[in-house]
Amino acid sequence: MQAPVPAHPRCFATTAHDPYVQLATEWLADAATAAQREAVAPALTQRYRAALEQARDAEIGDSLRGATSPAVYRCLAHALDAAVNSAPPRASVLVRVFAFPVLIVTGGCAGAILPGVLPEVSRLREVLQACGALGPVRNFGLANALADLATLRAVPPSRLYRLTQGGPDALASVLDLPPAEVTTTTDEDEVHLRFLAGAAVTPVEAPSFLETASAIATWGTAMTQELGRQMKAEGLSVLPIPRPPATPIAAPAVGWIAREELALQAFLSRVLRRFRAEIGEPEVALAVLDTGELGVRVASPFVEDRVAIHCRSLHPSEELSAVVADVLGLLRDCRVQSAEVLPEVVRAAAFRGRSS
Repeated sequence: MQAPVPAHPRCFATTAHDPYVQLATEWLADAATAAQREAVAPALTQRYRAALEQARDAEIGDSLRGATSPAVYRCLAHALDAAVNSAPPRASVLVRVFAFPVLIVTGGCAGAILPGVLPEVSRLREVLQACGALGPVRNFGLANALADLATLRAVPPSRLYRLTQGGPDALASVLDLPPAEVTTTTDEDEVHLRFLAGAAVTPVEAPSFLETASAIATWGTAMTQELGRQMKAEGLSVLPIPRPPATPIAAPAVGWIAREELALQAFLSRVLRRFRAEIGEPEVALAVLDTGELGVRVASPFVEDRVAIHCRSLHPSEELSAVVADVLGLLRDCRVQSAEVLPEVVRAAAFRGRSS
């Protein structure tokens, strides 16, 4: 199944004119190991902190858009995250803003609407506390709104920085992201992404909520059950799947990637089951598309018009070769006998052709 992966046509900047990108490029060039390359670059973090102090959010956004590769993007994002969450001088407690990515799998009813507001969000806090996920947190708050990806990404980094620098009084002001309802477009399984924002106050020397809640095995099942109880629509099956909390800078990437992985798994499970039941073992092809997506085509070698297509979008932080390797591993787990990676970038329209 393994094959060379063609160069990806994603729209990264071609030259590192941005000063942040230049610092990231230098850091990566000087790093001797992969671990060092993934570490936070101090000079870059310092530059971001200065920009946050002056609320130069447009400049910060331009730096991320100016990334020249996934590695550079990760370096920039790690440094920005470290700068946003830097401890204020002589602080005894820290405010940590976070967001739970929540994958919502729906099925059974097209046109159904799930409200974007949880009616009993306090129950989620009780679940987390009962499971030991809060640890030494002194104050803890959760929004009742399920925000979408665009909303979370639109929060200015300087606002997040001010919240972390503002002490316990800043806790309430972060919980005001507008809710985004979920509307289903098909009766097939769909994967939607929402975020549940919150903030916690923790003593400086104690583990933060992001650390104490990192072990999803301790609270994931209980929180899934409670979310499922609160998220219902007539005739619709709903499975909410929370992921571990992350900072608002990191959570969009975590949620994006988790959504794309689960959507592909759902597609393959559904389509392979149908093919095998109706017309036999299919052939699978992967292709890098000119839209910047990774295309997955499942086709019958016996029935010309029997084709199913799924396009897996990539986050700027993802390495294409790693994503292809993961998809090939998933196909092996699904017992797919024939899969190939096309050697050239393919036009999306040509790849899709006729699908069912």
